[in-house]
Amino acid sequence: MKLKVILSLLAILLFNCEKKSENVFLQPGDIRIAQPRLEATNQFIDSSTYLTASLKLEGTKIYYTSNGAVPTQKDQEYTEPIQVKTPGVYKFKAIHPDWKESDISEIVFYEKGIPIDSIIWKSNPHQRYSGTGKFTLSNNKKGSLNFQDSQWLGFDTIARASLYLDHPEFVNSLTIGYLSDPGSWIFPPESVTVQSTSDGIIYKDKTVVLTPLEKGSPATLKTIQVPIEDVINELHVEVKNVSSIPQWHEGNGTKAWIFMDEWVLNK
Repeated sequence: MKLKVILSLLAILLFNCEKKSENVFLQPGDIRIAQPRLEATNQFIDSSTYLTASLKLEGTKIYYTSNGAVPTQKDQEYTEPIQVKTPGVYKFKAIHPDWKESDISEIVFYEKGIPIDSIIWKSNPHQRYSGTGKFTLSNNKKGSLNFQDSQWLGFDTIARASLYLDHPEFVNSLTIGYLSDPGSWIFPPESVTVQSTSDGIIYKDKTVVLTPLEKGSPATLKTIQVPIEDVINELHVEVKNVSSIPQWHEGNGTKAWIFMDEWVLNK
């Protein structure tokens, strides 16, 4: 009798263990597939550029939008490289019948700006993050989310530089691309101030102040646009870093890094 009771208890325990172990394993529908990988010949458009999306998973379809909207199965299916002729935000999502749909892959295309003929730096980037040289910010190449990418210039202090054009031109605005990655102590600039002139005598000042970064913000690529709206041939730029990292961050009280990848003079 005692043996039967023991065997019954063992059977119940084994059944429960098997049931629990079954719940541990994820089902196909619980697993999210990877994001599509995007590659562009250039993100700055002169006449056109080509964009490709790929994901090596049989049975997967990739859908995309070119207006910044979240893609669904009702949108255009990606089947071949896309010729991009105008600036915009392209978003891609991979969908498979047996798996969770992917997170969104995104890429932004910009109109190629007015060529900057010379740059004179008044402050230097940190030697570890000096990009490809003084023209890193005007070589029409964007950085990635990896702050060690060679397209980034990294500053742990205020960044100052003067831009010069050989001939006066109408400039609508200055776009500054930057990295926000609080996990690496890289924050958006606190403010950007520009002084513009066409004769070296009369200068016009513009300042843009950015909203402080909130706790839990993910790593992202962003831009600041400073209005110019004038004919100029000289522009002095000051990008101020956050002088004291906020209290919610482990580096609170210390200076933040600024990482920039491109300055564009928009027509």
